[in-house]
Amino acid sequence: MHSSRAIERMSKPDDARALRSRQALRNGLLDLLGERPLHEITIRDITGRAGVSYPVFFRRYGSKEELLAEVAAEEVRNLMARTYPVLEAEGPDASLGAICAHIQANRALWTSLLTTGAAPAMREEFARLSAEYGVTGPRANPWLPVPLASAFVSAGIFEILVWWLAQPEDYPVQNVIAFLNHLVVQPTIFAKEIKLV
Repeated sequence: MHSSRAIERMSKPDDARALRSRQALRNGLLDLLGERPLHEITIRDITGRAGVSYPVFFRRYGSKEELLAEVAAEEVRNLMARTYPVLEAEGPDASLGAICAHIQANRALWTSLLTTGAAPAMREEFARLSAEYGVTGPRANPWLPVPLASAFVSAGIFEILVWWLAQPEDYPVQNVIAFLNHLVVQPTIFAKEIKLV
């Protein structure tokens, strides 16, 4: 639930300068997350890295966690924008490969995001986008309620990703794809229709 101050900040029009400051703050946080965990990063660190003044931060965000939630949601949107075209063109196996390739290429960022307060925002955005796709895209199981399927898929994917990112960096990506396929994709896409009452 957003505070009235957060709603006021979000409802302000975004001029070009405000958009540049916002992007600089997000990039600053992302750079810093590649170097150290969130609890070691201060707002002054973020504004210093972004090259914006301290008060500029509070024109848009109430806390570094609020900025992190926005960054996390955007990263999920980037992932989904890369994944859905692959899913539609090449199928589930290729889309799982695209997910894992993106996360492996941004491993430090995803490790930071999934082990901080950003994980709930990422799951929520992933579930929201999955539900949106479930309503507008092709459905293998029309009998399965979209909100239930998207919540299940999101939870399964994120549990596997969190586990994977806790493994050594040389852990085989093919194993992760197999886990995603057998634990999440197969049960969801190829589940036999059940008689509901």
